[in-house]
Amino acid sequence: MQIQPMKKNLILLAAFLLTGGAATAQTQATQSANDGQGQMERAGQTPDERAARQTERLSKELGLTADQSTRIRQILLSREQEMQAMRGKREAGTDRQALGQEMKASRARYDAQFKEVLTAEQYTRFTQLKHQRMERGGPKVRAYGQLQADSAKVVKQEVKARSKSTKTKIKTK
Repeated sequence: MQIQPMKKNLILLAAFLLTGGAATAQTQATQSANDGQGQMERAGQTPDERAARQTERLSKELGLTADQSTRIRQILLSREQEMQAMRGKREAGTDRQALGQEMKASRARYDAQFKEVLTAEQYTRFTQLKHQRMERGGPKVRAYGQLQADSAKVVKQEVKARSKSTKTKIKTK
């Protein structure tokens, strides 16, 4: 039995597409599994390890001096220890609203400490980086961050846009 050249080409094309599709699916599954890996690694770290990692990153991004790095590491270590204690309170069932207020006060206190250690340029860059990280984190992270006012503006804009589209629908009927 001899397969015609056209059918042979179609069979080869189908086999190629199936192989390519399987490889793509496998790559995407691997990437999805690795997406949360950084978060899982951080969860297993001690406050000291997290503070060291953050200090190293900030030293590179902000060009910190040795003295600044030492002081920033101490601030970050203190913050990480406090955050770990707050996470424990959250898991123990502490009032979420009270815990939120405590976290907000903690953020303001540590922000003031960072401002004392960093130069004006470094502090500006530090706040930009912080906002970028919050944006990458999505709405959940932003809800706890400094961008609540921005979120409120977006909601107001969406409400206005919806009310305008509703008005135009009513007019067209």
